Amino acid sequence: MPTHAIQPISADLAMVSTREAAVAVCAAIETTMESLLQLIEAESVLLRAGKTVAAAALDARKNDFAAAYLNDLAVLREVGPELEALAPDAVDRLRRLHEEFVSVLQIDMAALATARAAAEPLPTRLPNGRGPIADGRPLPRLDRIGRHIPQRLASSSRR
Repeated sequence: MPTHAIQPISADLAMVSTREAAVAVCAAIETTMESLLQLIEAESVLLRAGKTVAAAALDARKNDFAAAYLNDLAVLREVGPELEALAPDAVDRLRRLHEEFVSVLQIDMAALATARAAAEPLPTRLPNGRGPIADGRPLPRLDRIGRHIPQRLASSSRR
């Protein structure tokens, strides 16, 4: 889990005029990307373990890093051509890391959605608002057009 503070790309770094500045911008974006990914992976681990309260505690930090990442992408759009000209190797590395980031993020987001759905309590009512599910009574039977079938007829129609 990331332990460092968010370091947004400063306005002076965004004015890329040297190779060192270009590499620094790429490194800052990489750091933010890796930190965000670590937080999402930590949240996935906590949710898989059923620790929903602990996972929810990560939301604020995750949102901060996500906002910083979006800010970094905005800076990247502005200075992309300069970065490409001054530090093409750093830009290539950033592209590869971004592709990995997107792949891992998709997998983790699917795992998070599954874990959150599994952590939610089961419904106690049918989706259409009819009677309780877990009270031991059989569910109401409906015919093909949705009309309720009386229980005494429903048991005979199962043959």
